[in-house]
Amino acid sequence: PSRAIPTTRRVVLGDGVQLPPGDYSTTPGGTLFSTTPGGTRIIYDRKFLMECRNSPVTKTPPRDLPTIPGVTSPVGDEPPTDASQNHLRSSPDDKPAGAGGE
Repeated sequence: PSRAIPTTRRVVLGDGVQLPPGDYSTTPGGTLFSTTPGGTRIIYDRKFLMECRNSPVTKTPPRDLPTIPGVTSPVGDEPPTDASQNHLRSSPDDKPAGAGGE
């Protein structure tokens, strides 16, 4: 037996409302779509997403984001560590005391 196509209901979200987390798919036109665990289809059209980019929520970085220079932070933002300095020694005089074959 066939089922009726469910009606579409447009829900307007105000500024500051976070989009639910999860995996999304996209159409060539830029429309994002997903489903809830209950099977409800969620569709975000390009117009809505473009309006969201001016929201104050989009100006704040996510919490607990790792620092990856060049990806999540500008290149050179990461402070040097002792391990990263070890490969920079260019002359035998730069070796720490006791490091050598003497």
